[in-house]
Amino acid sequence: MGELSEHMDSDMARPPVGYLPYGERKPYVVADSLAALKGPTCGVVSLPRHLDWSGRAEYDLSRPARLVGMYKVVLSEAGSVEDLCAWLDGGLLLQLWPSLWLPPQLRRRWEERFPELAAARPVAA
Repeated sequence: MGELSEHMDSDMARPPVGYLPYGERKPYVVADSLAALKGPTCGVVSLPRHLDWSGRAEYDLSRPARLVGMYKVVLSEAGSVEDLCAWLDGGLLLQLWPSLWLPPQLRRRWEERFPELAAARPVAA
């Protein structure tokens, strides 16, 4: 029984054949152009529930941490290009890009579409 048990344990530790991690399966949306992103750049913004269901969906854009937080939420949760265009600003996105903590798959997709975002990140030493 010990040999069978060891075999079962090792099989259970492996993902199924063809398994992709969630980050590779999540359908991140990428804008068609940075110029099309014409969202708010100041004031207090309340994101719709389909983007932010945290209970803290109100963002004061004059507070840097809340501004960065809103951009992270919208980039991560947008279900359509329209969501991106309504809530993000292209110039502000370019400015904030180096400070955004994003899933690597999302960052890669955006930087592949917009090399200027990749160029905005500092080069690692």
